Amino acid sequence: MFTRLAVEEIAPTYLVVLRLFLASVLLGPIFIRMKDLALMKEQIPAILLLGIINAALPFFLYAYSAQELSAGMLSILNGTSPLFALIIAIIVFKQNTTIMQILGLGLGFTGLLVFIGVDKLSFIFFPVLLCLIGAFCYAYSNNILFKLNHIRSSALASVTMISGFFFSLPLILVEPKAFSWDISPEIIFAIFFLGLVSTGISFIAYVILLQRSSPVQASSIIFLVPVTGIFWGAIFLGEVISAKVLVGAFFILIGIALTNLFKPKVLSRDA
Repeated sequence: MFTRLAVEEIAPTYLVVLRLFLASVLLGPIFIRMKDLALMKEQIPAILLLGIINAALPFFLYAYSAQELSAGMLSILNGTSPLFALIIAIIVFKQNTTIMQILGLGLGFTGLLVFIGVDKLSFIFFPVLLCLIGAFCYAYSNNILFKLNHIRSSALASVTMISGFFFSLPLILVEPKAFSWDISPEIIFAIFFLGLVSTGISFIAYVILLQRSSPVQASSIIFLVPVTGIFWGAIFLGEVISAKVLVGAFFILIGIALTNLFKPKVLSRDA
């Protein structure tokens, strides 16, 4: 929602750089210690890759696509990330899975479609393709983060954001639209919220969850993003919750439960 709001006043490139800068300023000084850097020395290529595919690139792809796609469509496309995570975990990283987990992801994605409504989908090929690439990046990076569980989650999240910030800086050089400080207070709030909360604090929580569970289990919570949005809207904005929304939310919750309750007994963290 905040991404969709912010790109109405500033270019996606500047939004990405600003949110990563804010997250880096918040996370770096607080969570990175010398002993963490010592552990990361042998994982520099993986951490640099995370900066690109877990921060700079997907943030830009989603922000750019938000100029043409609705929030509902963005949620649907973001919801493909758990499906990609499952495929990558099995094929690339040789992870075990269960039939119930596969069923759970299927139910979760079906619930997402019901929740948003098929009638709300708009297939504009290029921005849809960019979102799918972004979802694939998130899914692949989840598997990398899972392998790096020997590094403290808060430090790993912090370095990932800092790396992503530096990789995003060159995007400014190719941005044709000039940056303007004439931004409304609402957009300034949206940018700070995206940087400090959505990008910073919540990413640490997500990495903790990921390292304690699995890429498939952790990514399944993405299905909850539009659900929480709708219910916050009902609480604070008086929006009506329809029967379709309740049915979709039910499928999503059942799907997440199946994905997390019926996990494989053995998970490999070997690279």
